Amino acid sequence: MWNLITHFLTFAGGMSAGVVLMCLLQAGKQADEQMEELDRRNME
Repeated sequence: MWNLITHFLTFAGGMSAGVVLMCLLQAGKQADEQMEELDRRNME
């Protein structure tokens, strides 16, 4: 029984880490796009 609980917690922790990582990557991508847009405006 303890083995089942441990595996479930490991799986849930991995899923949570994956979701957090995806959110961070999306936020970083969006920030990069905003910086590029600001650089283009300043060049004009």
